[in-house]
Amino acid sequence: MGAGNAHLASLKANKDAARISHVCDVDSDILRKFGDAVQRETGEFAAAVKDFRAILDQKEVDAITIATPDHWHTPMAIAGLQAGKHVYVEKPCSHNPAEGAMLVEAQKKYGKLVQMGNQQRSSAHSIEIVEKIHGGVIGRPYLAKAWYSNVRKSIGTGKEAPVPAQLDWDLWQGPAPRRPYRDNVHPYNWHWFRNYGTRRNAQ
Repeated sequence: MGAGNAHLASLKANKDAARISHVCDVDSDILRKFGDAVQRETGEFAAAVKDFRAILDQKEVDAITIATPDHWHTPMAIAGLQAGKHVYVEKPCSHNPAEGAMLVEAQKKYGKLVQMGNQQRSSAHSIEIVEKIHGGVIGRPYLAKAWYSNVRKSIGTGKEAPVPAQLDWDLWQGPAPRRPYRDNVHPYNWHWFRNYGTRRNAQ
C-alpha cells in the first residue's frame, strides 16, 4: 500500500479534477484497507475489484494508476493503453529494458498519455538544478554518476507455504514464470526476487 497511498494523496489533492472510482488489489485484506482509506480520505466510495481487467472494461474510467510489483508495470500499462486509458505507472516503468521499449511503442500506437512516477523530477530543487546545468553553470556535462545504498535486515531464505486465503497468487504472479508460494515474498520482499523486482541484488 506504500506507493498506492502516495497515489491516493495526489488524487485527493486534485479532487476537483479527478475522482477515484475503483480500487484494485489481488490481496483482499489490502484491498479492503485501501478501499476504506479512499473513502476516509475522499469521502467517496470506490468499487473494490480484484482483477484489474474488470476495471479496464469500464468505459467511464479515463485513467489508471499502477502501484504494483515491478513485473506487472509494463503489461498492465500496455493493457490500459489498449483499453483506451491514460496511464500513470510507478517507477520503474518496466521490469527490463525491452519492456520499456514496448511501452513506448504502445503509447505511440494508442496515443494516450503515459507518465512514469519519477517524483524526483517534479521537486522544485531538482528542477532548479537541471535548469542551471542546462544553462551552463558547470560547463558542458559529460559524465554523471548516482547511487543509493542502505542497510536492510535479511529477508531470509523463506520456505514454501500454503497460499494465504486472502491472496490470489496466480494473478499476483501474472506475467512472471510460475513459482510455488514462499512465505518471504508478499507483500513487500518481492523487490529482491528477479522474477518480480528490479533491485540489483535480486535473487
